[in-house]
Amino acid sequence: MIRLYVVDSLQTSKNICLSEKQAHYLKHVMRVKENEEITVFNGKDGAFLSKVVYQGKKNIGLTILQQTQRQKNLPPCGLAFALIKKENTDFILQKATELGVTDIFPLLTERTVVRQFNQQRAECIVIEAAEQCERLDIPTVHRLTDLKTFLTRIPEQFTPVYLAERILTTEKPSSQALPLFIIGPEGGFSDSESCLLQTTPDIKTLHLGETILRAETAAIAVLSAWNFRLF
Repeated sequence: MIRLYVVDSLQTSKNICLSEKQAHYLKHVMRVKENEEITVFNGKDGAFLSKVVYQGKKNIGLTILQQTQRQKNLPPCGLAFALIKKENTDFILQKATELGVTDIFPLLTERTVVRQFNQQRAECIVIEAAEQCERLDIPTVHRLTDLKTFLTRIPEQFTPVYLAERILTTEKPSSQALPLFIIGPEGGFSDSESCLLQTTPDIKTLHLGETILRAETAAIAVLSAWNFRLF
């Protein structure tokens, strides 16, 4: 069944109007017919079954029928990554959402080549990924910031974990921790950034293996390993 994220509050018997983009998606991409049922969620009220109601040539509304799932939020897990090429950044956003990340922090580092980050586009990508993977909550995409500033603003609930490429360590985050994994750019962190990460209080250092991983590979590897508590 089609799942659609909406911004409206959700409750039984309520009528809502979809955006023009959503209406186009349902009518012309998914070929949804009037009175067909789809699932909607807003990241706060759980999932609801709804009925499609056509309102003219372009507009589509929904009548909320009944709740099918109570709201369930995933435990906090963060990912901070240096910007890379657009398609690979999109890939990280998608896979981080699928793998349960709740907070995403895009970073600028000394070796970051891409310097622009489209916040609105990123938020659309994580919403689409949440629709597809059947999450009920939406990851928060934080504003682009430089590494030094980020390290002074890490939310207190997180245990920051620096993914080191060339530092051999057996250090591992506690299984009870709420990790925030920090991944460098293509070419890795500079020596000064690596030193900063190693000397910043309360940051754990994690080594992922003998081979050097691409940034997007490192993100998937560490999040998958954490989900299955492999370290």
